[in-house]
Amino acid sequence: MVTHFLGIDYGDKNVGLALAQGSGPSLPYKVIQNTGQHKLLADISAVIKSEKIDIVVVGLPHSFSGKPNERLAITQKFVDDLQSHLDIKVATVDEQLTSKMFSRLGIKKDIDKYAASAILETFLANYGG
Repeated sequence: MVTHFLGIDYGDKNVGLALAQGSGPSLPYKVIQNTGQHKLLADISAVIKSEKIDIVVVGLPHSFSGKPNERLAITQKFVDDLQSHLDIKVATVDEQLTSKMFSRLGIKKDIDKYAASAILETFLANYGG
């Protein structure tokens, strides 16, 4: 059986999503608006159901110093809420600079879905599919 993955780049306004099957590749999927935790969890749950997702991977924005920061705390709360809302595994990976990497490549439109794809690629490369 092939495992289906959903990568998430969490943001206060936009949430990027990417999909992968098995060991990849990861493909940018779409950007959804973050208009509140309840709606966001419902939107993500709908994607999980329609795409038959087995594992969700969320990027955690660690600081360069390795010390906790506000962005990390906000994202970790989202991860905790997501895990308690779902009955599938929610994994995390370090997402340092994923959005900046794509903006340097000149990608501006829906950059969050490309960042989600990079997050998912990092997970697949390090933990396998």
